[in-house]
Amino acid sequence: MELEGAQLPRVLDDPKVDVAIISTTYIQQTGLSPVHDSVFIEDKNSPYVNILVAREDNKNAENVKEFLQSYQSPEVAKAAETIFNGGAVPGW
Repeated sequence: MELEGAQLPRVLDDPKVDVAIISTTYIQQTGLSPVHDSVFIEDKNSPYVNILVAREDNKNAENVKEFLQSYQSPEVAKAAETIFNGGAVPGW
């Protein structure tokens, strides 16, 4: 069965549903833990990790470099771990 991501947590209670692939954002809303209640968690080498991109003519701009440096910092990784109860996997 194919559903929108926001609907997936609700179908976990349906006895006809054996498995659902649910993003960390939606699983958080159920009160479940991505770390403790998952049967599988992708690692940072997943082809589905979020990718940050810039236009070719802007990729070396100072503000882009500063953003990447800030975003890929240990502080952001720690905040994501806290927000997503250990379910966020930094892809950098």
